[in-house]
Amino acid sequence: MKNYLLPILLFSFFTFSSIQFASAQSFKIGGGIGNTFADHKLTNISGSDFNVSDNALAWKVFAGVGKKFLGIEGGYRSLGKVKANDGGYDYESKITGWDVSLRGKIQIGPIFGFAKAGAFWAKYENSGSGVQQPGTENDTRLLWGVGAGIILAEKLELRLEWEAMDLSSDTHLSTLGLTTAVILGSND
Repeated sequence: MKNYLLPILLFSFFTFSSIQFASAQSFKIGGGIGNTFADHKLTNISGSDFNVSDNALAWKVFAGVGKKFLGIEGGYRSLGKVKANDGGYDYESKITGWDVSLRGKIQIGPIFGFAKAGAFWAKYENSGSGVQQPGTENDTRLLWGVGAGIILAEKLELRLEWEAMDLSSDTHLSTLGLTTAVILGSND
């Protein structure tokens, strides 16, 4: 993501969220678990690139506000620890980060579908016996996702969602997870 897009996105987020908080019909908090699908490029001691391709347990916590068809969500997530072995060397990459996204929703009765797009501020902690530059990388990436859910007992939301945090040429990060949220205020 270009450097000038981040301030625009943050300004939009704070403007939209302040309007939503002032007139929000619903506020929700939630969390979930799922599976990370990761294919992350690292460089070994000899300077050759290779991929850490693995699955890991993912989790996230989030909060959001919404009104009818539009909403905003933000949270913190861990994509787990992915591992690989290349040429007798062990490698490991732990991925965590903050995110914020705009969400559009279509609801028919208690069932709904949604799509979202925003930003993911990723932190990659790379380590291992053969990593050329172990340490931490920080990066901002486009986040987008789709999902479907059902509202149970008018105040509890259960969703299945797929989210892509990084689909660049050298890294592919996505999650498939089951999340739940408690709806505070009236249902949007």
